[in-house]
Amino acid sequence: MRSATEKKDAPNVRALFLEALDKTAGPERTAYLDQACGQDAQLHARIEALLQAHDEAGGFLQPPGAGVETAAPAEAPGTVIDRYKLLERIGEGGMAVVYMAEQTRPIRRKVALKIIKLGMDTNQVIARFEAERQALAMMDHPNIARVLDAGATEAGRPYFVMELVTGVSITEYCDRNSLSTKDRLDLFIQVCNAVQHAHQKGIIHRDIKPSNVMVTHHDGKPVPKVIDFGIAKATNQRLTEKTLFTRYAHIIGTPAYMSPEQAELSDVDIDTRSDIYSLGVLLYELLTGTTPFSEEELRKAGYVEMQRVIREEEPAKPSTKLSTLGETLTDVAKHRGCTPDLLRKAISGDLDWIVMKSLEKDRPLRYDSTSAFVEDIERHLRQEPVLARPPDFWYGARKFVRRHGKLVVILAAVISLIVAGFAVSTAMYLRAEQAREEMDVARAEAQAVTDFLTNDLLASVYPEKARSPEVTVRYILDSASADLEEKLHDSPLAEAGVRDALGSTYQKMGMYPEAEPHLQRALTIRRAQLGEEHPATLTSLDRLGWVYWYQSRHEEAGPLLTKAFETRQRILGPEHPDTLESMWHLSWLEMDESEAMAMSERAYEMALRVLGEEHPITLGAATCLTMRYVSHGRRAEAEAMAPRLYALSRRVLGEEHETTLIATNAIVWLHEKQGRYDAGVALGERTLEIAQRAVGEEHVVTIHAMANLGSLYAVQGRCEQAVRLLTRSLELAKQHLGEDHVITLCCMLKLGGLYRAQGRYDEHDTLLPEVLRICRLHHGEDNTLTGYARYGLRIRIEQLSGLAEEQNASGDHEGAAMTLSRRDKIREVLRGERETLAEQVH
Repeated sequence: MRSATEKKDAPNVRALFLEALDKTAGPERTAYLDQACGQDAQLHARIEALLQAHDEAGGFLQPPGAGVETAAPAEAPGTVIDRYKLLERIGEGGMAVVYMAEQTRPIRRKVALKIIKLGMDTNQVIARFEAERQALAMMDHPNIARVLDAGATEAGRPYFVMELVTGVSITEYCDRNSLSTKDRLDLFIQVCNAVQHAHQKGIIHRDIKPSNVMVTHHDGKPVPKVIDFGIAKATNQRLTEKTLFTRYAHIIGTPAYMSPEQAELSDVDIDTRSDIYSLGVLLYELLTGTTPFSEEELRKAGYVEMQRVIREEEPAKPSTKLSTLGETLTDVAKHRGCTPDLLRKAISGDLDWIVMKSLEKDRPLRYDSTSAFVEDIERHLRQEPVLARPPDFWYGARKFVRRHGKLVVILAAVISLIVAGFAVSTAMYLRAEQAREEMDVARAEAQAVTDFLTNDLLASVYPEKARSPEVTVRYILDSASADLEEKLHDSPLAEAGVRDALGSTYQKMGMYPEAEPHLQRALTIRRAQLGEEHPATLTSLDRLGWVYWYQSRHEEAGPLLTKAFETRQRILGPEHPDTLESMWHLSWLEMDESEAMAMSERAYEMALRVLGEEHPITLGAATCLTMRYVSHGRRAEAEAMAPRLYALSRRVLGEEHETTLIATNAIVWLHEKQGRYDAGVALGERTLEIAQRAVGEEHVVTIHAMANLGSLYAVQGRCEQAVRLLTRSLELAKQHLGEDHVITLCCMLKLGGLYRAQGRYDEHDTLLPEVLRICRLHHGEDNTLTGYARYGLRIRIEQLSGLAEEQNASGDHEGAAMTLSRRDKIREVLRGERETLAEQVH
């Protein structure tokens, strides 16, 4: 009878013996044993003895039929098997070869044909192969490769035919297309649903890895397909009349994706949670570009050490793993369409814990089903709390209990009797008190807002004035704003909410000075009551910066918008709607032109992917990008984007909305550049009429519409109307937007061009140098508007040079000298001189 030690060591001896048998006798086998046995000379000797006995036994130990040459030739491209013609070998596993084949009847199509290898047709292997064939036939799911046919060759070797999946592995597909984390999760969920379908049929895959999850396309959309259930087995039903027993101490699976129980080499049953572990490794790789334990390192470690690592070592969290990647992290992040910092932030938290729950060494701690795994991922995508929690004290305690169960049970029973009653009653009391306090605060705030709406906002419209033209939205807002701090002094957060609403309404009406004090007060209250990083505080921060931007107070707007964006990105994540709103607002800021364009494009692309094309934030980001294209003269991009934006915004937001009006202004500009003047005038007149009615004459979109229409009148020769509109738009822009605002400068450039066309050179030669001075001072030498101003002055210089030549030719030398003097002064302006306008040209 063997000792306990022998029983314990026996699996290792058998495992090492069987692995050594696969090595070539001689140096390869010796090197393997030296590495696997290490300093254990006794173990080394035992395995050497077993190997010697095996070699001396010769053919006596071979299975029936082993070593017998078969008369059947090996298949090759061109071989015909029944109705299938082999075209090319596309894959090979341990026991079978996969060919691309052409089915010739009853229909002609390309298929994948899997046939058992020569020399592998033992009873055990054939049983396993038939199990694979029948397991696949039981499943019908769009994300699992379908079995189409099965049979046997003339030599009796079985084969089956399945749909040909043309594609690449899921990891390669995601990297090749730089899919974001969200898009990768969407594909992964489809894979999980396929595996769940197999589990419901009683089938465990047992070798889930990227090469067994191929991505193909259907109707232009990526579709993952789980393939190669070649090592699956039924858990609840008999797959074949030939019973399949897995050889003792033979690992089925791929080490880097293998669950701890698969590495046990014991009689413990493998269940569906083994696939959940492998799915966790696949998700880990999709997120980080690497597996928890690399395949190369596991194989180098040797058989026994590999088992120990898989069974015992805890993997690093995905976000922690990223920190160890060094220089390769940049490439990993690039393949996911983001920066290393954004990738770490996207993964840390929920995704870390979801992955780590799936990779638990103890099966009961993993997700109990693939559907539960999927549900937690979907909770994360919906920004809801996930079931996978970060390891707190109780998490560690549970692990301790599993290791020291009996001792903990005794201690816990004693302690629980002492503290249970006190703990429960205290917890219930505290919970009730907290809920009562929160309810009282919320009730008080709601009542304060209700009283304000009833007693102040609506009551401000006296019955005798209800039908009066005096009662406008502004009249109501101004009346309600009076003494607001005193009216809501007992409810500061209610005051902040009301002021936020009033400020936002003023802003949307283009009344920025009126909006500013309300938004400043809301920000002050929320900072004091809620803290700097509360979402409501960040909303106030962003809205105040937005109002500063509308007033061209970029030095004040920039820090607020930047802080709101960076804090929202850190606290809420890069794809939260609030973060995307901040990115959209920040992209409007005047900065380096290439940087501004890149941020505008990024804001639109992220909003489109995360929120969809009809979301107000996406439409807002699209307006910014469209106007960037317009201001930079990128007509092709503007022509592609503006009509779609206009149609969407008009349908979703209405034709009077600011976003729709911005899109319409862009289309009017395009009509002018395309020479479609009549269409541009018709749309421009309608746009101006709607803007004046909807948001008022002082609003930026109205001023822009006025300038656009004036420019079109000018090219049509309707100079009187053009001068009137352009002059008025410039007056409004300077008054409400500031002299350095883009719209103001556009108005000045358009009016300067009209002056030149009318021969009003004194006015032109005063206005254009002023435009150039402002552009250089506030926007830089390389700005597009600065370039337009320089271009206008160059045209004037050429015009004056030509005039001087004509004057000299006609004998008017004095007039030519004055003309050249005027030209030279404009040249000085073009070179960067900063004298006053009167000194420049008069």
